[in-house]
Amino acid sequence: MKISDLRIGVKLGLGFCILVLFTALLGAVALVQMSRIHSTADEMASRVLPIVSQTGELRVLLNRMRRSEAGMITANSAAEVTAFVDQVAARTKDIASVEARYETLLTSADERKVFQTYLQRKGSYLQQQANLIEIAKGVDFSSSETMELTGSTLGQLYTGDSETAFVATAETLGELQKLNADAARRASESAGDVFAQARLWVMATLLACVVLAVFLGVAIARAVARPAQGAMVAARAISEGNLAVHIPAGGRDEMGQLLRALGDMRDNLARVVLGVRTNAEGVSTASAEIA
Repeated sequence: MKISDLRIGVKLGLGFCILVLFTALLGAVALVQMSRIHSTADEMASRVLPIVSQTGELRVLLNRMRRSEAGMITANSAAEVTAFVDQVAARTKDIASVEARYETLLTSADERKVFQTYLQRKGSYLQQQANLIEIAKGVDFSSSETMELTGSTLGQLYTGDSETAFVATAETLGELQKLNADAARRASESAGDVFAQARLWVMATLLACVVLAVFLGVAIARAVARPAQGAMVAARAISEGNLAVHIPAGGRDEMGQLLRALGDMRDNLARVVLGVRTNAEGVSTASAEIA
């Protein structure tokens, strides 16, 4: 079925429905792309950024714990040692709390592997720390010789095995920070790609809607205007007495019916004129014969 066979109301209604359909499609595409952007942003906000932040927090807490250990070595009384031991215990609880939150955010196998290595190395470091605390608590601050001897032992342990274990733990945290930084960079690049794709999809759909709207507007306007122009030309010619004017064939819509009605009117007028002319010629002939 050609578009010229459809009624004008059907043409307009069909064009409007198609435009509404494509507008809905544009909205659906926009919603899908917005959902992708939200998903990427949510990934960065709920996992990538917190995991980077908590890795840094672990490093800060370990450094504070290390300073408290250094305080035990330079302490001048049992009360100072106890205070620094309490600080170490508090930092241990804080670290455990951060680690528990951190572990729930791990998704890749590499992150889990490095995190397990960190826990193992931290365990070795805490063993050295326990030895350090035990020696510090046993210092006899009433004897300068004992303090000097114990202080030397504490210093050797602090700068020896304890330092080695601490550095290994800190280096593992550095590896975790690098992995997290790489993940953040990839997430940022992914967010940029998702935004670019979303913009492309929305612009392409919008362009398709505009092209379709122009096409439908031109097609429907031509389907209505062209027969109307033909009907106007034919009606004007008939009004001027030209009963031989060509009337174009139309479709099955209202304008096509109008053209056919004009054709019928032209034919009927031609027959009437022919009849009148024939009668006039007959009267003229009869008058001549009578005369």
